[in-house]
Amino acid sequence: MPSALLPDLIREWFVATHRRGRRQERAAAYARILPLINFENRQCGLRATKTVMAEGGVIASDAVRHPLEPCTRRRARACSSSPAPANPLALRWGR
Repeated sequence: MPSALLPDLIREWFVATHRRGRRQERAAAYARILPLINFENRQCGLRATKTVMAEGGVIASDAVRHPLEPCTRRRARACSSSPAPANPLALRWGR
């Protein structure tokens, strides 16, 4: 699974662009979003998605169950600020 944090952007930037046959545009979009996917997968995993959804008002809490541990404050700030320039739906859904 590439990302639970940015499914709306993956659909919009990759799938729709690919279906329209715009391969260079799709490659550029992939290059823009790949650092966010890598950050999510390597730094936080599910916790990144929950942190962003809580920040956007989609869910009330970013708490995770055992065996996962909560994000540190520093990592949670990075999880919230890193995807902000891409404007994913999760950051604006609940507002």
